[in-house]
Amino acid sequence: MKTMGRILFAAGTVLALSACSFSEPGSVQREPAGSSDHITVLTIGTADSGGSMYPAGSVLADVIRESAPDVRVNISASTGSYQNIAQLGEGQIDIGFVSGDAAYAAYNGTYGYSDDPQEGLRAVAALYSSVSNWMVLESSPFYYVHDLLGERIAIGPETSSTDLSAEIVLERLGITRENTEILTQGGIGFGAGQVKKGETDAVHGFAGIPVSGLSELADQTPVRLLKYTDGELSGLLAANSFYHKSVIPAGTYAGQTEAVDSFGVKCLICVDESMDEEMVWRITSILYQNRQRMADEQGIVAPILENGFMYEDLPIPLHEGARRFYEEEGLLGS
Repeated sequence: MKTMGRILFAAGTVLALSACSFSEPGSVQREPAGSSDHITVLTIGTADSGGSMYPAGSVLADVIRESAPDVRVNISASTGSYQNIAQLGEGQIDIGFVSGDAAYAAYNGTYGYSDDPQEGLRAVAALYSSVSNWMVLESSPFYYVHDLLGERIAIGPETSSTDLSAEIVLERLGITRENTEILTQGGIGFGAGQVKKGETDAVHGFAGIPVSGLSELADQTPVRLLKYTDGELSGLLAANSFYHKSVIPAGTYAGQTEAVDSFGVKCLICVDESMDEEMVWRITSILYQNRQRMADEQGIVAPILENGFMYEDLPIPLHEGARRFYEEEGLLGS
């Protein structure tokens, strides 16, 4: 049994906690006779502050706290999707932000999960789209991603979704660790700093746009976004059903005067299949009812306002608690 529930029972006085017990992730225990309020403690796994998962996780935590006074929410920074998937399976976190490509790989046992498929991984909702952004200094001679063959590039922390998406793209372009210097340490912000210092030629960010670490770089020095050719994009999308065509609009970053075609994937809020169905139903309800506020506070999650974005075309199954909510709202066929 996964021991993660973190149910804290307050004593009759509000001055101290009398006991702390552990149960299934997100489980809800009935209040014992004669006791006072109980508090369910949920931990949300996000990523480093240079991407989108951390700010999106923060606004999700805020709406849960304000909508459910009996739920305490903690934010846990991580290296991203792969660590969140592992910690969900181990019961170390209750909710995890997971890029759709990593979720697909984990659930179906592909890429790094061929020997360890995560068949218990379940989706609650899609919150935003992560989009592939390659940034270089404006003074560089590079204009397309394929120009990076033989150069120095930062693709995000190893085993992160930024790393995974870059690896999938680079493999198709013939760019490997054997012919190119590929840096997989530190987050997007670290890679952007390396570009600014001239120690790396390009940085990849795979997150909701604008990617904060890349915005900081663009605000500090003239930069340029690299492009994919139409053929490169169409081939990538044909080979990877979890990706979709995206556009980085002009003006997303300082000095960006034209839109750039790219690809993206839905970023999911995930839980383990063992999480209490009523708790997942409740989280889904809070998320759905507060989607306008969340989009207002964090523009990267604005896609949740689009019809069907949260619950349609997801790369892994919904948790039964989430599915029940969407069906009761008439959003999914029963």
